[in-house]
Amino acid sequence: MKKFLLAIIALSVKFASAQFLLLSHPYSSQGEDGFSPCRDTISMFQLHEFYDIGVILPSWLPVVDRSYVAILEGKVAYNLVTGINGPHISHEDLPFYHYSHDTDFDVIPDKTDDNRFTNLLPYLIYKKKDGTDTVIHPAIHVEWECGLAMCNKVNPLSADNDYGRSGGFFSAGHEIKDKIWNWPTIGDWVHVEGQYVWDRGHPPSETEIHPPRFVAVKRSLPEKIEIGDSSVKFATRVDIFASGDGGALYNNRFNAQTFVRRVNMSSKDYEFTVKMELPRPSPQAKMRYSLARHNGDSFSQYELVETNDDSAIARITIPWKTKNANDLEIYARTIYLYWDEGKGVEANLPVDIYKVKLTNLKFRYINDKLSKAEVRLFANVGNEWIFLNDFFAKKGKILTKGLGKTYKHKWVLNNEFTVSVPRGKSFRVYMSGWEVDGIDLLSGDILDPTSPCDKKTKRFFKNRIFSIQNMLLKGCLDDEYGEISNLHSFDKLGRKDQFTNSPHEGKNDDPCPFSKFDLKDRYFLSYTIEKVN
Repeated sequence: MKKFLLAIIALSVKFASAQFLLLSHPYSSQGEDGFSPCRDTISMFQLHEFYDIGVILPSWLPVVDRSYVAILEGKVAYNLVTGINGPHISHEDLPFYHYSHDTDFDVIPDKTDDNRFTNLLPYLIYKKKDGTDTVIHPAIHVEWECGLAMCNKVNPLSADNDYGRSGGFFSAGHEIKDKIWNWPTIGDWVHVEGQYVWDRGHPPSETEIHPPRFVAVKRSLPEKIEIGDSSVKFATRVDIFASGDGGALYNNRFNAQTFVRRVNMSSKDYEFTVKMELPRPSPQAKMRYSLARHNGDSFSQYELVETNDDSAIARITIPWKTKNANDLEIYARTIYLYWDEGKGVEANLPVDIYKVKLTNLKFRYINDKLSKAEVRLFANVGNEWIFLNDFFAKKGKILTKGLGKTYKHKWVLNNEFTVSVPRGKSFRVYMSGWEVDGIDLLSGDILDPTSPCDKKTKRFFKNRIFSIQNMLLKGCLDDEYGEISNLHSFDKLGRKDQFTNSPHEGKNDDPCPFSKFDLKDRYFLSYTIEKVN
C-alpha cells in the first residue's frame, strides 16, 4: 500500500513540475529519506557532546523541483482568543541562510473540489518505538525575509537598516517611520505563490512556501477611503506585493553567490480572484476600484481588474509574462474595491472607527545586564505594522543608537493608527521582538546549502555556532521578549479606554548561562483606544 501511495505521489510530482496540480498529500519522509547524518563532536571542560548538522544540509528541499511555483490560498491562522501565534517576525533564524529575520505566518488552505490548496498539506510521520503515527499538518507555513533590523558587520543590509531603510525582500521600499503596509495580520485572506519546500531542520519535515515571490492580502478589516469625487467610502483593501528578492538563497541580486538561485518572475502571469468583503448596499450598486502605489514599486506595466457586481467578485491579473516585465521589477500596490452607492456598505451594518495610540513602553527586564541591550520591536495594530526602532533614532541611527542600543527601561511612545471595524469583528494590538545576541551577529555569513559533509563544512559551523568567542561570550541565541497581544471589539470598548498589556506566557530557551527565563510580564505596552464616529 505504501509503495502504491508513493507511486501516486511521484506521478503527481511529475505533472506538478509542469504546473499541474498536486494529486495527493506529500509525506514527510520525502524530505528525509536518502540523506545521511553529518555528525561532529564539541568538547568543553572534558565533556563531549555529539551534534548532527545533516538536517540543514540542505535546510530546505524542493517538494517538487526548483522551477515549480506553488499557489496557496486561505485564511491566516492565529489564536482566536488572544491573537498570538499569528503573523510575526521570527525572533531567530539560521544565520548562514539569512540576511534578516523572516516574516512568518501560517495559512489554513481553502477547500476546493480539486483539493488544489489542501493537497499542499503534508502527512507528518512520527517514528516511535512501537511503530509510527501519521497525521496531516493543519496549516502551511510561509516565510519571507523581512529586510529590516540588522546591523552586524558582515551583513550587506547593515548600513541601510541602521538608517531605517529596508534592505529589500518583504519590506522593499520601506523608509524610516513608514507604516509597513503589505504584511498580513490575523484573519486576513491571502493568495501566496512561491517556492514549495520541505523544512528539514525540524523533523518530521513540514512543507512551507519559503520564500514567496507573490503575496496578495485581502484585509479582514475595511479601509475608509476618499475617491475622485471627494466622497468617502468603506472599501475592501487588497494589498499586493511581488518581488524576486526572496532571501539569501533565492534572489536576483547582481552580486549574489554562485549557489544562489535566480527567481524568474517573468515565467508567468499572476492571477487571483477576491470576493468583496462588504455587503452590497442595493442591487443597483456597482463595484468600482481605486489604486495606490507604494514606495519601492517599479512595475512597468498595468494590472487588469475585472469586476462582477452580482457575484461581488474581482479578478486581478498582474501580467508579468504577457507584458514581458523585467525579473528585477517590484509590484507594490493596493487595490481598494468599493460599492459606488452611499458609504459603500449596507446601511444596517455599522462600521466603527477607532483611533489607537501607543503611549508607553516599559521593560521590567531588559535582558543584558552588563552592556546596553540591542532591542528590536515590531508592532501591529489593525492592518498596519511598524518597526518601533524607527521612531527613536539618535544621530540618524536606529539600531546602533536609540532604542536599538540602550540601558533605558521606560519609553514614551506616540504612534497612532486608525482602524475601521464592522460590528462583529475585532482587531489586534500586538508587539513582539527580540534582544540581539551572538547568533544575530552571524547573519549574512552565507553558506552553500548543498555543501558536503566534510571537514571544511564542519569547521565552518564549529568556528561560529560552537565558538566561545562568537557565541558564548556574546549571549548565544537571541532573547525573546514575548508576544503582547489583545483583541478588541465594539462590545468590549467604550468611548475611550486605556490598556496596559504584557506577555502572558512563553519561555526563552537558550543554552547560555542565565538565559532561560519566563516571558510573562517581561515588558509592558500601554495604549489608548478612542471611538471617533
